[in-house]
Amino acid sequence: MSRCTLAALCLALGLAVGLTLADGTALAQEDAPKRVEVFGGYQFLHAGNFDGAGDGSANTSGWNAAATFNFTRHLGFTADFGGGYQTRRIQEQQSSLNATATIQIYTYGFGPTVSVTPGGKFKVFTHALFGYGSVRPNGCILFSGSPDECGSGHMTGMAMMLGGGVDVPVKRSVAFRVAQVDWVYLPSQGGAQTGDVRISSGLVFRF
Repeated sequence: MSRCTLAALCLALGLAVGLTLADGTALAQEDAPKRVEVFGGYQFLHAGNFDGAGDGSANTSGWNAAATFNFTRHLGFTADFGGGYQTRRIQEQQSSLNATATIQIYTYGFGPTVSVTPGGKFKVFTHALFGYGSVRPNGCILFSGSPDECGSGHMTGMAMMLGGGVDVPVKRSVAFRVAQVDWVYLPSQGGAQTGDVRISSGLVFRF
């Protein structure tokens, strides 16, 4: 794991601890009932360097679903799943290249979520999710249009999502996730990662 990844991880965990301490309530002394929150919505995922060379990138649209099991009012455990897709037509007159390039990116992450509700009007949360990622480019793998860069590939390995978001209540059991923004670590051919960002929005159902 690179120094940049370790620094991002430490920052996310430090933020989670800071939010918990700032609330001024000892988690161990709380007896709030357990609650389940289920999120579903749209995600935009920018994969900035999935080939590890710095020239393979994709802007995918897809879905994001998550379930959070809250142990207390402020601390929970989240299981997060996402899928992103892009299709691009590649044409090059010099080489008579006429192909379709597609990419599918799937992520599965699990980890702690810390949240606060300032004034009881909305919910702010942060999470650190760790799991597995699958990057499946087909056609022109680098989306550059160069004939010698066309082919297929399948990269799998560790994935990580560090970020958070804001939920605004709509009804007692329903909230709107205005935005969730995550820095994402994806598996790649060369192991280098730059500029992977995910933005999600949708509805949250509370049970």
